[in-house]
Amino acid sequence: MNKKIIAANMAFALLFPLMFIGPREEPSLTMYLMKCIVPLMMVLVFSINYYKLIPRAMKRLGKHDLLISNAIIVLLCCTVLAGWHRLEFMQYHKEKVRTEQVMPAPKAGKGSGVEHREKRKDRKYFWVYAAIFDGLNLIFSIFVAYSIRSSEQINNLKKLQQEAEVARQEAELKGLRNQISPHFMLNTLNNIYALASISAERTQGAVMQLSRLLRHMLYDNQSEMVPLESEADFITSYIDLMKLRLAANVKIETRIEIDRNSRVMVAPLLFISLIENAFKHGVSSTLPCLISISLHEVGENIVCDIINSNHPKLSSDRSGHGIGLNLVQQRLEAIYPGQYEWIKGVEADGMYHSRITIPARQSNL
Repeated sequence: MNKKIIAANMAFALLFPLMFIGPREEPSLTMYLMKCIVPLMMVLVFSINYYKLIPRAMKRLGKHDLLISNAIIVLLCCTVLAGWHRLEFMQYHKEKVRTEQVMPAPKAGKGSGVEHREKRKDRKYFWVYAAIFDGLNLIFSIFVAYSIRSSEQINNLKKLQQEAEVARQEAELKGLRNQISPHFMLNTLNNIYALASISAERTQGAVMQLSRLLRHMLYDNQSEMVPLESEADFITSYIDLMKLRLAANVKIETRIEIDRNSRVMVAPLLFISLIENAFKHGVSSTLPCLISISLHEVGENIVCDIINSNHPKLSSDRSGHGIGLNLVQQRLEAIYPGQYEWIKGVEADGMYHSRITIPARQSNL
C-alpha cells in the first residue's frame, strides 16, 4: 500500500502543475517549476499526516491535537505560498508590461480608465485569493490522508477479526476431534470387553484391529483433512472389528466405492459416530437385524448412507450418552457450513436412515 501511495504522490506532483499552464503561455522549465510549489506542498502535508500525525492520533485517540497541529501546518504553508504567489504574480506582471510595450495599446473607450484601475487593484491582491484557495487544497490533502488511513485501519481490524475467527474455529475443531477419541475408545473397549467373554482368540484379533485403528487416529486425527481412501480403510477396519462379536441374526452390508487414485480429502473420523450409532441401535439379540453402510463419491460430493434396523436402547442404557451424533452435527457446521445435507430418522420401512452429503474437496498436492 505504501508503494502505491508514494507512486500516486509522485504522479500528482509531476502532472498537476500542467493543468495550470494556459494555452497562450509558452511552456518553459522555469514556469513549470514555479507551478510545482503548490502540489509539492500538498504532497508534503499529505505525507506528514499519513505517516506521522494521523497514526499517532489513532493510537492515542488525540484528534484534538491532530486538529491543532494541522491548523498550524496549514497556516505556515499558506503564509509561504502567499509570499510565493506574490513573487509569481509580480513576475507575471513584469512580463505582461514588457508585452504591452511591444504590442500597440487598444483604443481607449468610455470608462476604460476606471475599469483598468479596478483590474489592476484586483491583480494586486490576487495572490491573497490564491493563498486562500491553496489552503483549501491543503485541507483536502489532510482529508484524503485521513480517509486512506481510516480505511486501512478498518481493513486491518477486519483482517484481525477474521484471523481471530479462524483461530477460534481451529481451536473448536481441535477440541471436537479430541472429544471423539475418548468417546470412540469407550465404545470400542466395551465391545472388546463383551467379546472377551465369548472367545479369547477372537478377542486377540479384536485387539490387533484396535491397534490399527488407534494408529490411524493418532496420526490422521491431528490433520484438518485426510485422504478419503484412508478414512475408508479406517471404516472398513472398524466394521471388521464389530463383526467379531455379532451373532448370526445380524446381516452386515458394506459398499465402499472409493477410487484408489482419488485426491479427495475429508474431515477425519466424521462418519465413525454414525457407524457406531448403527451398531448400537441396529442390533438385537433375538430379532433379524440389518446394518447397511455405503460410502462413495457422487459427482462432486461424498455420500455416506447408513441404514440399520431400529432397536432403540432402554432409557437405563446410557452408554455413550448420545455424544457422538452431537459431535457430528457440530463438526459439520464448523467444517462444511451451509454446504452439507444430513437426512436422518426412521422412515416408512421401519429402518433408521442416516445420509450425509458433503462437498468433495480436492487435495492441493
